[in-house]
Parts: sequence; C-alpha cells; structure tokens
Amino acid sequence: MNTILTLYNRFLNDTVLQWLLLGSIVSLPLNLFVNNLLFTVFFIGFTLKILLNDPKELLTILKRRFPLFLLLVGPLLITLIGCLYTTEPAAGFKDLGRLVPLALIIPAVLYAPGFFSAYLKRLVYALAIGCLAAALICWSLTLAEMYSTGYDLGDLFTPRFAYHELSGRIDIHTPYLGMFTAIAIFFLITEFVRSTTKKAKLLYFIWAAILLLFLFNLLARTATVTLVIGTFAYMIYTKRYALIVLGAAVVITAGSLAYWQDHNFLRDRIFKSINLFESETIFSKKDGRFERFGASIVVFKQFPLLGPGTAAEDTYRKAAYYDNRDSVAYNANYNAHNQFLEYLSTFGLLGGLVFLALLIVLIRAAWGHPILLFFAFSFIMAGLTESILERSWGISFYLLLVMLIFGSKFSTDEQV
Repeated sequence: MNTILTLYNRFLNDTVLQWLLLGSIVSLPLNLFVNNLLFTVFFIGFTLKILLNDPKELLTILKRRFPLFLLLVGPLLITLIGCLYTTEPAAGFKDLGRLVPLALIIPAVLYAPGFFSAYLKRLVYALAIGCLAAALICWSLTLAEMYSTGYDLGDLFTPRFAYHELSGRIDIHTPYLGMFTAIAIFFLITEFVRSTTKKAKLLYFIWAAILLLFLFNLLARTATVTLVIGTFAYMIYTKRYALIVLGAAVVITAGSLAYWQDHNFLRDRIFKSINLFESETIFSKKDGRFERFGASIVVFKQFPLLGPGTAAEDTYRKAAYYDNRDSVAYNANYNAHNQFLEYLSTFGLLGGLVFLALLIVLIRAAWGHPILLFFAFSFIMAGLTESILERSWGISFYLLLVMLIFGSKFSTDEQV
C-alpha cells in the first residue's frame, strides 16, 4: 500500500491536481466536454488520494457533517428517489448520471476544505480568463464571417450575430455564458476597487470593459440584471458613491440608447419581448416563459407530494402546453425554465423543500464574502428563468459554487 501511495503522490500530487482543477474552470465557459473531462479526472484523483491516505478520517468528517452532506447532495438524492417510481426509467437514469459527480465533490470539499480555499481566488481568476477567451473566440469567428459576407460592425447587435448566434460560436447556451461572464465582471470590479496601483486598476478596467461589452452583445437579460443589482449592492456596501453615480449613468445611457430606437433588435430583446412590456415584433418573438410557469404548476397539482418522478414530468407538462395551445413549448418540449418549479413539478413538495433549503444554506454560508455571495446570488437569479440543475453547465457551476463557498467556510486559509 505504501508503494502504491508513493507512486500515486509522485504522479498525481497537489500541483497536478491544482492544474486539473484550474483547467476545468477555465474551460467551463468554453467547452463542456473539456470541462467535464478535467473535472472527472480531478475528482477521481482527489477521491483516490483521500481513500488511500485516511479513509477513516473521511468517514468521521462525513458523520459529523452528515445533515449538511445530505443537503448538498440533495439534487442527486431526490433524483435517485424519483427514479424508483418514475414511468420514464431510461430518461430518469440519464438525469441521475449527470448528477453523480456530486457524490465525489461534496465529500472532498467537506474533508479537505483547505485544498480548495488555498486556490479560491485563482479559481475565480480562471473563470474570468475563460470568459475573456470565450469573448475573443466568439468575436473573432463573428468578425471573420462578417468580413467574408459583406456585413459591417453596425450589424454586431442584429439577430444574425448577437444573442444565441454569438454564444453558438462555441456551442454554449446564452444564459449560462452570460452568467459566467457577469460573475467574472463582478469579480474584476471588486479587484479594481481593492487594487492599489494604477497599472492594476487599468488592467481590471479594460478586462471588465471587454467582458461588459461581450455580455451586452450576448443580450443575456437575467445575467445583466444580476450584475447590475449585485454591483450596486457592493458599491453601497463599500461606500463607493462616485462609482454608484458612474454606474447609474452607464446603465441609464445604455438602456436609453437601446430603448428609444425604432426597429432595434437590441431594444426588442431587452425590453419588448418580456411580458412587462409585451409587444411582439418582426425582430423578436414574445418570451412566454412566465406564462409557461403555469404548466409546471398544473403538474404539481396532479402530483403534490412526490411528483411523477425523475424525467416523468415532461409528459404531463407537455399535455398542459397542448391545452394552453402553446405550440412553441409543446414542439420544443420546454422544461420549466425555473429550478424551483422544475423540482416542484418533478418531485412535488419534497423537491421544492429540498431546493429552498439548499438556497438558504448557500446564502448563509456565503454571507459576509462579497464574491461568494454574488456566486450564490447568480445561482438563485439563474434559477428564476432556467432549470439550472437540469443542464450540465448548471451542474458544473453548482460544483464550483460548493467548492468556493464551503472551501472557504470550513477553512481559515485565504478567503476571496
């Protein structure tokens, strides 16, 4: 055993594990396959290291923090329970497979928070680097197409090159790329505020400005609103009143330019397509996601306690779309586009309570740390308009969230 442990520590030491973890975070906004591959290799390697070194200590720690462990792996557990009575076992076990990494990361974080806390700021920097790379790649491919097809820069915010067309360059869903970018911008703003040298401030300013323009080009509404709320809250907390005035001026100016132009895709995407300002145009279709929430509530009313089971809710929700004559949602078989309603319609009250308890624990654990709190806030905001734990991007983000928050909570090492 000692020989095996010696060889293992030589070829998969902390330095190698660190680079595997950082690489997985850099690739999160870029390529899901690479992210999952690096994540998997890292956590298998890290788990083996724990088991080879001190498995008894792992069991002791899990026993001491068992309620927290159960809650953090709650998405996996309720999905497993739902597989026991679902009418769609094949699809159910596919959903279950995406959540299996939780069984590796949660014990690892609870056992060795010091490893993760030592790299907390590096992990957030890695995400910001990945977002910058995503912006440069997406824009490079877009500009190349614009040049070859005779378009000019004025067309950058048109339906042909903005929104899903822009994020589609690297095959990532816009809301998730927007969320990652908003978090990176918020982090760079905090680094700008805390930096003491002009060169550092200039670097953070340029970096954040590039990502802000990219976020605007993505037209990711939820991420943009999250960034605005979080940034103003941070500025008030740190009493940066001059920056509050500057930020308000930027938001008002950008919003006015977008809104007061006729036949403008930017205006129609940000303002007109949401239900509060309903007006379907030739540029933008009505976004009926809020009206579609009712379809998930219908399913919940049919199965209020435990729901229809993992992956079985789609059949009943699709029937509700049919009754509501929502052909778009019916043909595309849309999910709830809200994580609370997703769990409520799939696992009934059990799922809804587990999700609410999870949010409370995340917020309490992140409280007092602006970056960590913004991570948790972004997760909540994304969950309002996306079934975030139904997508691999969302699950990877949840894993990162747990690493950052609980790596910090249970360690006295470097904090973000």
